[in-house]
Amino acid sequence: ARHGMLDNKYHWSAVAGFLVVFHACYSVIAYRNDLKIAGDEFEGVPFLVVIECLIGFGACAWGAVGFAGELVPIKAEPVELPPVTMEKSDDFMTFTHRGRALNPPGKRA
Repeated sequence: ARHGMLDNKYHWSAVAGFLVVFHACYSVIAYRNDLKIAGDEFEGVPFLVVIECLIGFGACAWGAVGFAGELVPIKAEPVELPPVTMEKSDDFMTFTHRGRALNPPGKRA
């Protein structure tokens, strides 16, 4: 079976969420233009546009959950040894760094 971009409910949810958010942005721009024509001042975004934004962001978040794929459990014990860190290597230890300027060796705090 061929898997397309929009064959999943999560993908559709993300696309619909973006469209709803873009429509909310367009609604605010149109509302401000209408206020300018009427000579009124902009006091805030209409409540329905806020609700529209929340619905759009919720749909986008639901779609993002689906893009990640299946959740897998975290293994309790590591299968292999952890990588060697630079802290244990003497090659990376230095004592002549710019932090010495804050407290020179001859000066005690």
